[in-house]
Amino acid sequence: MNKIGKINFREIKRISPSQFYSMKNCAYKSLLAEAFEKKPLLPVSPNAYFGIVLHKMLELIAKGEVRNDDGFNKSFNEQVRSVEKTLFKNGYNFFIPLQKNVKDYGLKKILLKKHLSAMSEKPAISNDAEYHSEKWFESKDKLLAGKIDLVIITGTDLELIDFKTGAIMEDVLDDSGEVFSDVKEEYKAQLKLYAYLYFENTEKLPTKLSLVDLAKQKFTVDFSLSECISMFEEAKKLLQCTKESIVTGIFVANPTQTNCRYCLYRPACSFYQCQLNIDVYLNDVSGSLRNVVKYQNGNVSVFLQSGDKQFTITNFPAERYNMLKGSVNKNIGIYNLRKEATEFVFSSTKTTMIYE
Repeated sequence: MNKIGKINFREIKRISPSQFYSMKNCAYKSLLAEAFEKKPLLPVSPNAYFGIVLHKMLELIAKGEVRNDDGFNKSFNEQVRSVEKTLFKNGYNFFIPLQKNVKDYGLKKILLKKHLSAMSEKPAISNDAEYHSEKWFESKDKLLAGKIDLVIITGTDLELIDFKTGAIMEDVLDDSGEVFSDVKEEYKAQLKLYAYLYFENTEKLPTKLSLVDLAKQKFTVDFSLSECISMFEEAKKLLQCTKESIVTGIFVANPTQTNCRYCLYRPACSFYQCQLNIDVYLNDVSGSLRNVVKYQNGNVSVFLQSGDKQFTITNFPAERYNMLKGSVNKNIGIYNLRKEATEFVFSSTKTTMIYE
């Protein structure tokens, strides 16, 4: 049975542009991540692990370290093996091989390979262009830092590019209630913070901020220097607030469905646990373990009592029976379940985790 234990909060010394939006939505999530040394309490999606492979390959292609199909295939297989080795080390064998657990694995690999031709065309596009990949920048006060995927300098034009392996656009409502597609707010914020970092370090303001997806589509983000400075000041205030909360011991969270859905520290969040007692809007349940039943086919079901609600969770493997039986009458939380058609009935999945 997994246990949380005492949480020792630690100061977050700096923030990266990629962390900013998440911290803005719920700073407590960032504090939990720091307390657990960024070791997730729940399994990350296999798509996220494959995203690590895709992003690393984009980096290698941008650097010119991968130039042809043979080099691509060799590097791609090496990156997959490296990630699968990490999965095995973390006990996530059920995600191996990635090829069988990631949706559109083959299609994403094909789209990724198309970036090879794009990079080989660079000299044809402009002979005087400079390309700098994975450039590390840090603010003078060391409170903001991160790597810019690609910087392209052509004469007086200066473009910052960030590669994304997932969806870049989202549907939003305009003032009249009409739906239109726009770049995700978190990506806009990320690029503006990169622009600030570049400006502070070089005294040159980028002329263009872009996002590039696996299909080589490019999306630009409008910005101004004042916006970038304002966002940097907001990031510093966020950091200061997290420091103050550790000193005072007074924490604030924002446990909404959007913020909690992909949070890997839900089992340690007291705010989420309170919300879970009111409304089961994610596939997690908590309560007192009342009974454990093992059936002839080897499957195990557990029954939890939470207030006036009784949850049934089916399909646990037989090897979990003794552990579960020994936890009867204890309060537990069960995460990453599959909701069944019958109300208050869930089934275990290969990513289901139990915490006492």
